[in-house]
Amino acid sequence: MEIKLKAEKRETTGKGEARKSRARGEVPAVMYGLGEAPTSLSVKKEDLSDVLGSTAGSNVLLDLQVIDGKEKTDHLVMIKELQKHPFKERFLHVDFLKVARDEKITMKVPIAVTGEEESVGLKLGGTLQHNLWEVEIECFPTDVPDHLYVDIASAVVGDHRSVSDLVVPEDVTLLTDTGDVLLTILAPRLAVEEVVVSEEEAAAKEEAAAAAEAAAPEGGANE
Repeated sequence: MEIKLKAEKRETTGKGEARKSRARGEVPAVMYGLGEAPTSLSVKKEDLSDVLGSTAGSNVLLDLQVIDGKEKTDHLVMIKELQKHPFKERFLHVDFLKVARDEKITMKVPIAVTGEEESVGLKLGGTLQHNLWEVEIECFPTDVPDHLYVDIASAVVGDHRSVSDLVVPEDVTLLTDTGDVLLTILAPRLAVEEVVVSEEEAAAKEEAAAAAEAAAPEGGANE
């Protein structure tokens, strides 16, 4: 089931108009896809926030109603790109991609981690390091998952999980290389520091022993 969202067609474009639109509590937008020319739009920021707050997040399928004066048209779209302010919590621009139910699309889907509480590596003080936060998939618009899950319940220190470890629905095709590493359980920092220190101490002792040996006189004690 799609979530409904209203948008108004913008006749004027440009940075100045975009700033005015944001000042009115709107988010500048553009709609494109299915071989049609791009259409400039604006949506209310509150409505967009409600959409993104749904369980599907940014991968939600939308029934976008475009208002152009007295004319209203409905379009099946998905959010292709969402631009946010780097410091302030506000939206700068959103791209809507027109889709058809019977045509596959490519999308980026976020990764969700399960089994953190059971992970042996994390219980022993290991740190979870993410290499990838999302992967690219191909599927029909109605089959786009909100997340793809990877389990680390059995992961110990030094283990990693790759794209091939993701739980992928049958109707979804992964486009990201299955050998790419998603995350790694790093050794506890203190343990790493201790190892480094012990290695440095061992090296220092070896150098001291070598120096003492070089300084010692040749021959026995009676010479």
